[in-house]
Amino acid sequence: MLRAFVATSAASTVALVGAVVGYGYGLPQPPSSCGACGSRAERVDGATRIAAYDAESSSFDASVDAHEYWSGISHARRSLIGTHARGRVLEVASGTGRNIGMYDADKVREVTAVDASRGMLAEAEAKAKHAGTGGIAMVFVYGDVETLGKVAKRRSVDTVVDTFGLCSYDDPVGALRAMANACKLDGEILLLEHGRSQYTWLNNILDAHAHAHAVKWGCYWNRDIVALVKEAGLEIIEHETRHLGTTSLIRARPVA
Repeated sequence: MLRAFVATSAASTVALVGAVVGYGYGLPQPPSSCGACGSRAERVDGATRIAAYDAESSSFDASVDAHEYWSGISHARRSLIGTHARGRVLEVASGTGRNIGMYDADKVREVTAVDASRGMLAEAEAKAKHAGTGGIAMVFVYGDVETLGKVAKRRSVDTVVDTFGLCSYDDPVGALRAMANACKLDGEILLLEHGRSQYTWLNNILDAHAHAHAVKWGCYWNRDIVALVKEAGLEIIEHETRHLGTTSLIRARPVA
């Protein structure tokens, strides 16, 4: 895949970057006044991004199913969550419930899924009823990261899961700190996120399209994930990257 990526023309490269880091949806054209985009100048507020998630909620799964399978994202979800999630789980930015079925019922007792998009949450609840949860108790809660203190008391959960959520928070560092606050000191915070690459040329593409992407899809895909985790004060146990560094699988823990 990487050889094919390098060999593509400039136009094909842009399209492929959209497939690799953009959940399979194409790259929207940046506005002519884009200037400094992404982490340097995020101009789409949280309410607008949540509205985008509400608008796409009913078609979201159909839009990303094939891409997640062929790009290995589905395998990454199962590998990270199925292997490491245990006990009482708090899943933040749970979306349409794409992690339902990924949890190992032998290790996980219950999952509390929280999302700030009513549309996404409704899709997740319907999916759980239709497909089942493998005997794992699941509770769905409408709310954003600021409500986590009401959903899970301090040091009360064994595992916190966030898959592709850090791109959509107004305050991703604050969100990570809230996750750490809910997690037991011997627990883990599992992150599967898309963000900046180690390649400057690829980051330039992400930055150029970040604003238009956020308007259409509700997320900023060019945030520096590792830097955010470190700024939040979490200890990184394990970090793996895929897709030219734009996808991060991170196991972290809170620090006392």
